Amino acid sequence: MRYTNDPRQNRLFDVFESILSPLAYKELLAGWQHLFRQTILELMPVGTVKEHFDPVIGQPTKELYSMCGLIFLMEFRNWTAEEAACAYMFHADIQYALNLDPENQSMSSRTVERYKKLIVEDDLAGRIMEDITGALIEKLDLNIQTQRLDSTHVQSDMAQFGRTRMMGVAVKRFLT
Repeated sequence: MRYTNDPRQNRLFDVFESILSPLAYKELLAGWQHLFRQTILELMPVGTVKEHFDPVIGQPTKELYSMCGLIFLMEFRNWTAEEAACAYMFHADIQYALNLDPENQSMSSRTVERYKKLIVEDDLAGRIMEDITGALIEKLDLNIQTQRLDSTHVQSDMAQFGRTRMMGVAVKRFLT
């Protein structure tokens, strides 16, 4: 069974307001977690991912928006599957960002790996990044028409070759 909880649907009472201190809750609302919850989470490709699960038979899935968001955060923060599972279960800021209730969350690293495999197989990473970039440009009202010269990224051959290999290539080109 497919389980989705639309992140655009607001709750009457926010659980995090009652379990966090006023300062911590204020920081949460001003941080990346709130932006992720309000803007990025709804852009996750849940429609494509849910096609892998039967709507009637089988166990219910994890909440699909939160799982896609977790895979995005896992890649963004360079977490292992175990670290992502722990963040899903124990980190209140991650639970807030993923629109989860902070109690009774369970996750195994195997589940994280399975959902990551689905996203990779469907080649959704590029689409996710394009959607998120566009949404952030619009939300932050950024002008991307001009680019500063110092923000371009140029990679030289030195970054790819070690000293010995670069010397070998230079000698070979010189002799040729």
